[in-house]
Order: sequence, then C-alpha cells, then structure tokens
Amino acid sequence: MKRCAASVLMFTSISGFCQLSNQDTIAQDSVTIELDDPISRRLDSTFLAYYFEKEDFTTDTLQLNTFNFQPNEIPVVPDSIIVERLIRMSEMSPISFSPDKRTIAFARLYAEKKRRLTSRMLGLAELYFPVFEELLIKNQMPEELKYLPIIESALNAKATSPMGAAGLWQFMPGTAKQMGLEVSYYIDERRELYQSTEAACKYLKDAYNIYKDWHLAIASYNSGAGNVNKAIRRSNGKTNFWEIIQYLPRETQNYVPALLGCAYAMKYHREHNIYPIEPSRRNFEIDTVWINQRVKFSVVEKYLKVSIKELEYLNPAYPKLLVPDTKEDRPLVMPIVYIGLFESNKDSIYAKSKRSSSLPTDSSPKRTKGEEKNNEREGFIYYTIRKGDTLWDVAQRYDGVTMDDLKSENSHLNFKKLKTGTKIRIPK
Repeated sequence: MKRCAASVLMFTSISGFCQLSNQDTIAQDSVTIELDDPISRRLDSTFLAYYFEKEDFTTDTLQLNTFNFQPNEIPVVPDSIIVERLIRMSEMSPISFSPDKRTIAFARLYAEKKRRLTSRMLGLAELYFPVFEELLIKNQMPEELKYLPIIESALNAKATSPMGAAGLWQFMPGTAKQMGLEVSYYIDERRELYQSTEAACKYLKDAYNIYKDWHLAIASYNSGAGNVNKAIRRSNGKTNFWEIIQYLPRETQNYVPALLGCAYAMKYHREHNIYPIEPSRRNFEIDTVWINQRVKFSVVEKYLKVSIKELEYLNPAYPKLLVPDTKEDRPLVMPIVYIGLFESNKDSIYAKSKRSSSLPTDSSPKRTKGEEKNNEREGFIYYTIRKGDTLWDVAQRYDGVTMDDLKSENSHLNFKKLKTGTKIRIPK
C-alpha cells in the first residue's frame, strides 16, 4: 500500500481492485482506453451469485419503460446526447462531470457492454444507497460519491482485493484502523455498512479539504495522496485532474472517469433500457437486533431456521460466523420476519452460544488417552504442543478460540516456558 504525507495528514491508498490490463478495450474517437473492469470480476463471484436468484429484470419494466423500448433493445445514443446529460449532471453537483472522451467511453461501457452488471447494481442500490446518502448528506458531501463503492467492490461487502483491501469501500487494514475501524479476529468493520461508510466519508472529506477539488480527492482515494502530490509537482503546480492525468498512475487515470461514467449509467439507466435486477433480500425486508452477548450463527440457525449463509450475507462484519461477547452492543441483521422469534428465544440462544469450559486445578489427576477423548463431552479437547508452536498458532487452529481463551482454560501453565509434548486444553 502506498503511503504519503499531505499537509499534516497521512493518506494511504485504499483501493486494491482497479488494476488495468488488456482485458477490455473501449475505443472512443481517437482515444483507446484499456480497462480491466472491476465490476464484472466481483459480480461473477460465487458469493454474489447468492444475491441474485434471477437473471431477468424483477421490477415492472412496463412501468419503468417510459421510452417504449423493445425488450433487450440497446438504444443508440449519440455522443452529443451523453455530453449534454453529463453537463446537466455537473450543474446539479459539486463534482464536475467533465465530458472527456474517457468519461464518455466509461459511460458507454456501463450503459451498453456491461448493462447486465448495471442492472444488478441498480438492484443492490436499494439495500445500500439509503445509508450512503444519509451519511453523505450529514457530512455535506456530493451525493454522487455513493457510486464509489460500485467501482471499488461492486457493492460486495465480502470483497477482498489481492492486496488485502476489504469491504464495500475497500479499506486496507492499516488505513481502516487509522480511521477508527476495528479489524480483528472476530470483527472486521471494513465490511460493516454504516461504520465503513462513515470512515470513507471522513477520508474523502479530509482529502477534499486539502485539494479543494473532488476529482483530486477521488484520485487520492485510489492511489494515495503521494501520487497526486507528485503529479501536481510534475505538472508545474497544476491542480486540475485532466491537466495532471498523464502524471498519475495508469489505474488512477481511469478511476475518476470510471466513477463519472458509472454515475451516468446509473442515473440515465431508463434512457438506455436498463432496469433493476433485485437481490434476494431488499432493505425493507431486514431489521437489526442489538446484542452484547456471544451469539453463534449456527445456534441462530437452529432456533430460527434461517440459514447460516443468509446470516453471513447480512452480517459480513463477523468473519467467524459469530458475534463475540463485547462490552458494547453489537448489531445482528436478519430478515424482519425472524425478529420476533429471536426475541422470544434469545435467552436460549445466548445460553447455547456460550463456550462451555471445565477449569483445571493444580490437583487435577492425570487422565488416560481414553479419558482425554471423553473430555470432548466435558466442554474441551486436548492439543499437544509441537516444536515451534506459539500460543497464537494454536489459537488459529480452532475456530472461535482466542489466546485469552487458552490462557483462561490453562491458567495452571506457564505459557512462556511451554515445552514440546505439553498438553493444553482447547475450549469447545
């Protein structure tokens, strides 16, 4: 991840997805843009396949089709009309939708070649955009920034880049922690809708306060402020994105036009005969319960008959499929039809989710191998320390077990002087 200083702020490159290659080539007049479209990769993943049970438009296209297009018709829209619409968007936004040839090329990409993907994003928008819009308005920021997570993650909260960026807004772990997000074994707030959006708003707002230009703030979100500052220096102090574009990393040269083109396609989707493909769950069909005790998804599945897969889909911030026991309330999202059932069974769910343990004493008698095997029914199992093992290594072997759990379960041992062959208890 790139790092650089700007004024008194340290910005880091957040995006890890938009790498350019020769995978797609879009020609616009004399300009050829090479694109490795980030949306198609995320939408082709097996995880996102769960979002969409149907491939056809699931909304009333007869009502939305106000231009009387034929089914599957791809309207022929001249550049002059796209330019006119981009200028109209600029008049209504603090972000300039510059009708550059790159922007027009991306507008055509999402409105023509990738129209099926745009349909899916329109469907997911109902789930995510209300939160994006709420926080952008709260921070007095351009509403069009809500399209940035489409470019970053294709609205896939489970998305993880090869570089380690994760979540809707694709924060790197270090940047996430700088922005106040928790990234730990049990909780990854980069994947939590509300908190990650708050962090992204803060990052972008800080960047704008430095550059006083939304194009440059967006560019720094992709490549880091260091690359933007370097481009400004190499251009003899120019601060217009289009005048410094040749000095920016190649991926960032297309990042800002991609956002502008995506925003165009999402706004003018009806004019291009594109309509939403809705996901399996919509915003009004889900709700949140707040809990401050340990809750396993497997236990919730047992009592509520809601699948673990759906709980994972709705709660991507819990990578170990459980809500840990913390001092503060934590959200658990589920289909609204299960809220009442959860409330009536929550005491049983809490009880069954607790990790059972049998605390040892110094006078505990030695057990035979057969007795050790039977300990699985007593709430723990044994692990034999191997050469090179650390406490962290052992904890990683068992889902939901932390180093503190091991220390608590084996308080009679000195973990600083563990020898090979020592047996330690692992709580179930």
